[in-house]
Amino acid sequence: MNILVCMKQVQDNAVAPKLDPATGRVVTQGVETMVSPFDLNALEAGLKLAEEHGGEVSVLAMGDEESKITLRIGLSMGAEKAYLVSDPALEDSDPWATAYTLAKAISSIGTFDVILCGKQAIDDDAGQVGAGIAEQLGISQISYVNEIREATADSLTAKRVAPTGEEVVQAALPVLLTCEKSLNEPRYATLKRTRMANRMEIPVLDCAAIGADTAKVGKNSPSTVQKRYMPAPRQSGELLRGDAEEIGKLAVVKLVEQKVI
Repeated sequence: MNILVCMKQVQDNAVAPKLDPATGRVVTQGVETMVSPFDLNALEAGLKLAEEHGGEVSVLAMGDEESKITLRIGLSMGAEKAYLVSDPALEDSDPWATAYTLAKAISSIGTFDVILCGKQAIDDDAGQVGAGIAEQLGISQISYVNEIREATADSLTAKRVAPTGEEVVQAALPVLLTCEKSLNEPRYATLKRTRMANRMEIPVLDCAAIGADTAKVGKNSPSTVQKRYMPAPRQSGELLRGDAEEIGKLAVVKLVEQKVI
């Protein structure tokens, strides 16, 4: 079974984001980064499928040279191959353009039975790229997967989270899955594989190498962010004091004043 996992390097979620007032962009230089957590669940799922059914796992990322850190983490956890898509023309790509670029990269790398993505990246929380890749490739997809039930030579059955509960879905291979945190517990990297990953050469693919049209990506994406801003700080609340009956009466008065009730 040939498996590919898409991974993304994002700003560490322990660091409060800051905006550059001159450009309106999130400041990333000198900021700690991490692998988007749902991508680790996707990687663990891919590694388990390879262990159970044979084959190998490759990891793919789109970004600058620093994204090799994320790919090396993938290699240290058990992936066999890694690929980075990097090109100045890709800067400011929206989710559609990102999905388009990754689909082009996947097609140029090879043929895969299963492609796995995190359900969303934690920086923009769009949750569109995984589904977009499947659409661009014209393959089956199962989103929000929290259990992989069975995989055969020509199909995969998974349980997914749905608005009304859960669904069990069977899809023909090749298939793309977007993965929930509840799917598994990602394994730790081994020292031996970490050393191997740090020495491994990671090929860098630009738009020309994957056949991506630069007129469709980056600043030419179909959508753009018009404005970024920090939300206004919350005002401090009012502490009500007294016994239970007094607090209850006062709370009702306050809620009426605010037209909540």
